[in-house]
Amino acid sequence: MNKKCLATAVVLGFWSASAWALDLVTAYQWAQQNDPTWQAMQYEFEAEQQNLGIARSTLMPTVVLQGAIVRRHQEVDESDSNAQALPFEMDFVQPNTTTKQISLGLRQPLFRLDLWHGYQQAKTAQRLSDVKLRARQQQHILDVSESYFNVLRQQALIQTFQEEEKALQQQLKTMTAKLREGLVARSDVSEADAQYQNARANRIAAGIQLDVARERLTQLIGQYDGELADIRENFEYTPPVPNQVDDWLSLAETHNLNIQQARFNVKVNDQQREIEKTGYYPQIDAVGVVGYNSQSPQTAISSNGQYEQFGVEMNWQLFSGGRTQASLNKANKQWQQSTAQLDAQLLKVRTDTKSAFHQVNTDQAKLQARKAAMTSSQIVAKASQASYNEGLRSMVDVLLAQRNAFATRQEYVNAQYDYMINVLRLKAVTGVLGEQDLTEINAWLELPKPALVKTNQVRAAKK
Repeated sequence: MNKKCLATAVVLGFWSASAWALDLVTAYQWAQQNDPTWQAMQYEFEAEQQNLGIARSTLMPTVVLQGAIVRRHQEVDESDSNAQALPFEMDFVQPNTTTKQISLGLRQPLFRLDLWHGYQQAKTAQRLSDVKLRARQQQHILDVSESYFNVLRQQALIQTFQEEEKALQQQLKTMTAKLREGLVARSDVSEADAQYQNARANRIAAGIQLDVARERLTQLIGQYDGELADIRENFEYTPPVPNQVDDWLSLAETHNLNIQQARFNVKVNDQQREIEKTGYYPQIDAVGVVGYNSQSPQTAISSNGQYEQFGVEMNWQLFSGGRTQASLNKANKQWQQSTAQLDAQLLKVRTDTKSAFHQVNTDQAKLQARKAAMTSSQIVAKASQASYNEGLRSMVDVLLAQRNAFATRQEYVNAQYDYMINVLRLKAVTGVLGEQDLTEINAWLELPKPALVKTNQVRAAKK
């Protein structure tokens, strides 16, 4: 019975640890729900989507219902000779009247090039809005990934600093004891103390950087508890696919979202030129009104009853003080500006793509070199310690070897996370970064070690 309870408790502990092992995909899903900046961008996108309906409405009929009740009062001077001479005028004019009117009006554009081109521009702007949102989503994926990996980076670095501090502290205690026995010089103890204090300062600074990284991640995904899934120790880094820079350049020219935005901007400005040209054309609308008019008391000129009016209206602005031509010149310059910006964006993306591709390849080479250097430096550190114990090396040599061993380990940690982040940046600059890439990177991660330890406890409890 006790074994069953123990197994149940361990299983619950393992479930809790694994449930709180936050992987990259889950972190991004939380960011989509909790990041107010991302939510604001979505609301902005949804608001911009309404512009197409607004532009479409200008081409549709407009129906207006109008109504009015007017009370009119006029003072009549009875001493007026004309009024006394022409009493029959009172049949035409009443000093106090009430007029009631209601009408239903219809206006349908027949020839409105300005509205038509405005509608076409709104459709282009909607596609531009789609591209902007995808670009912001890519940047959001990058922000979450970098924040996630920066937390892991700082955790790994602070672990190396703690191990270095612990090793140097032990070394300092040993040297201090030997100094009391007269076996070493005071300068050796001072050197060991200096190295220990430096490692302690690095550990404190790394702790601050870890707090900052966690705060940044919390800002994006919301409050979280528990551990993050870390890189697998046996992960094999592979070169990017495709492995030719020309292939990545082709992808970038086709899929890069900044280039797509620049192309849509050129089209929007070209359509704005067409809108400005419509200032030289007439505007023709079909109009119609159906209404009812009633006046009391009635006079000889009252027109009570239902009325209908139908027709076609034309407005043609023949002269506007040069405004139409000036607006057209401005639109032409803005189109030329957007064209130049597109050319500049094409050049920038080519440069950024080449740089990102070579950076990933450089990172891969760095990983192999850092790993080899880390292994070699650890061997050298152990050999230096052994040589010191035999009296063949000084304490300064031992401390330098230890510091180099920990430094190469820290460089390897940085190289790991630089590689992962730069792989995402390469995909982002080519415009192919998406949520599926986070799923692929998730395969590089594993549960934190405490969770794995509890897994073994579960197995042992079942036995």
